[in-house]
Amino acid sequence: MNKSALKRFAVELRRELMGEVLGRIDYLMGFDEASLPAKYRGQTKELAALEKAIERQGKEEVVEQMAYLWANRLIALRYMDAAGINQPMAVSPKAGETQPEIFAEAKAGNIDENLPLDREKFYALLDGKIAADDPQNEAYAMLFLAVCHHYHELMPFMFEEAEDYTELLMPSDLLSSASVRAKVVEAMGEEDCKDVEIIGWIYQFYNAEKKDEVFAALKKNRKVTPQNIPAATQLFTPHWIVKYLVENSLGRLWLRNRPDSKLKDRMRYFIEQEESEHFIRIDSPEKIRLIDPCCGSGHMLTYAFDLLAAIYEEEGYRPSEIPALILERNLYGCDIDKRAASLAAFALTMKAREYHRRFFRKKVRPNIIELQDFGSELFADIKNVGSLLTIDKEAEEFDEGVFGTSSPEYRLQKEMLASRYHVCVTNPPYMGSKGMNKELGDFVKKHYPDSKADLFAAFIERCLEFTEENGYTALITMQSWMFLSSYEKLRTKLLKKYTIKTMAHLDNMVMGIAFGTSATIWQKTKPTKDSTGVYFKISLSDLDENREIKGLW
Repeated sequence: MNKSALKRFAVELRRELMGEVLGRIDYLMGFDEASLPAKYRGQTKELAALEKAIERQGKEEVVEQMAYLWANRLIALRYMDAAGINQPMAVSPKAGETQPEIFAEAKAGNIDENLPLDREKFYALLDGKIAADDPQNEAYAMLFLAVCHHYHELMPFMFEEAEDYTELLMPSDLLSSASVRAKVVEAMGEEDCKDVEIIGWIYQFYNAEKKDEVFAALKKNRKVTPQNIPAATQLFTPHWIVKYLVENSLGRLWLRNRPDSKLKDRMRYFIEQEESEHFIRIDSPEKIRLIDPCCGSGHMLTYAFDLLAAIYEEEGYRPSEIPALILERNLYGCDIDKRAASLAAFALTMKAREYHRRFFRKKVRPNIIELQDFGSELFADIKNVGSLLTIDKEAEEFDEGVFGTSSPEYRLQKEMLASRYHVCVTNPPYMGSKGMNKELGDFVKKHYPDSKADLFAAFIERCLEFTEENGYTALITMQSWMFLSSYEKLRTKLLKKYTIKTMAHLDNMVMGIAFGTSATIWQKTKPTKDSTGVYFKISLSDLDENREIKGLW
């Protein structure tokens, strides 16, 4: 995967789509109802909804949302084309052709009967029976939208129900070689799409310019608002670090219960060491519970899926039942960023579908949520503090119709934040106290006084709270908690109460950022005089040209 090229593509994709959406909005808002072009005269309701959205949210936010929606759909469908899930391909042409395969097939009369498409209008456009500026593009747009509507039933988190005005702001050109669709297909090569992590990389790169804007504002002493926390704190975790964390937490848990398991053979970064007598006894893989409380686009969870699938196979489960069991019983994730949570749910769904091709028939959805306040005091300010918020399972229920306890999302969020897990693994947000807005700063000072200097440090404590006794917490954090005097109380507390199983101390730029980090696996058990850990020092020279580590030994 050429990450430099991918970053250029993602940045340009955002610019192009935002420019097109902004241009369309300015064009449409320049007419009154009497002077509307004929094409839009039947869409006065949608235009009124667009005008209200701009008044309520501001033009800039509407542009950002709509540009992302079209980028998201194009990227998701291209990934599904390359993975062989879309038959025929929805945005990609067959080899040697230029138009999307689904469009070529439809023009030949082959349209999936399950596709929610107005076939009469589609063919009328192509036959010239309906006046149109660009009938080919308009006909393909109908097909594209029909595919999105079809997948809304299966993956509403990714193909969400659109606003009334969304289709007014759809890219005008989806067919030419210079179209945004063609650029997405070209940028996301088949080799790159062999791993769903490409979706996470694109999302981080898509947000790169917005992140720069947030940090530029920080230099002018502007605090990070709740809306900008995701852009300010997102950092994609290199794959080898993900494997190191997951293998030495989830993998270690299973090997303690099945010492003869062959799982060890596939875990390149698993560190063998002497073990204490303390561990959680698991009699079935269905009992394992793992959470990523800052899940981003789901990189930790997708690798956990791979290990869990191997565990189930080893225990003799049928392939047809494994992916649904993993999504329903084993994996949990949450994030304050709606877009990231959607991508995590999509990534896990793709893992499940690629593992078992009939998975969609089960209509199983991952336990991934966007953290929301639901208008409830219980979750007040959760968009600021995220999963640092602790919840009592017995807390008073909230009942306000679909947004209250009758909502599955509300119940899952409450259960998720109140529960304990065998494994907690994450890359938490990094943000020093100087960047925190007043509400976030006050919360951290009150609830995490020993780790208030940075969000990552507060999350060390919170993740250990998420973890059951004798379970494992695996984190990649800034290195500063290991050295600075401001973390002395935190260090003392952590080293007295918990056992470090293994740590990789990473020099500047190993994570692609200009400061050192540490990947640490804790066991939630008090250390003894005989407790030992295995430690590594990793420098930039230990990585290969793809920024993957050459080896830990």
